[in-house]
Amino acid sequence: MTMKTIVAETAAHIPLCVIDDPKSVLVLGVSIDKTLIDEISKHRAKIAICSLREADFDAPEGVIWKSGSIAINAESLEGKFDAIIDLRTQKPNADEARSLLDKLTEGGVLLKAFGALEREQMKAYQSCRFVLPCAFSAFAPLDGTINGYIFASRKSHPTANLKIQRSDALDNLSYYSTDTHNAAFALPPFVLAQFDDLIKS
Repeated sequence: MTMKTIVAETAAHIPLCVIDDPKSVLVLGVSIDKTLIDEISKHRAKIAICSLREADFDAPEGVIWKSGSIAINAESLEGKFDAIIDLRTQKPNADEARSLLDKLTEGGVLLKAFGALEREQMKAYQSCRFVLPCAFSAFAPLDGTINGYIFASRKSHPTANLKIQRSDALDNLSYYSTDTHNAAFALPPFVLAQFDDLIKS
């Protein structure tokens, strides 16, 4: 099992297993791997990608792929998305966070990657009802590129709204499961204490 597999499975299934009927997903990143697209495709949702780089593989039919400026391309996409997966680890500013949240459907979920979690990252999503840090379990062989995600949603809670029938029914997985999904939100008290006033669950 590789880190690429862990990132793809968690990034795809954590948001898409808490949304009632996910129909559309926006993925933002420097370089998007086909493994992530394959995992998202298990939910039969339409996929739009805004990446700095062109695909180095044949993207599946129906995937919208825009390369170049991530922010400009994301803003140019029409409609709203049930899930936005932002794999960029840099800190968001409040305006950028707001523009992404505005592209979510009412029950949508934003999953934002971070390299090291800081208060400013959490504060950017204060308008959401649920804002929680999400970490890989202690057994994930982290290589420092992505240490976890911020989960933000106006309606969907990451564990209370987990669709267990869906998470249990996913096939051919190496890392993600219903148990690892729930474990990702079970953070130590010393971590939670640092963000206690910002975490909304």
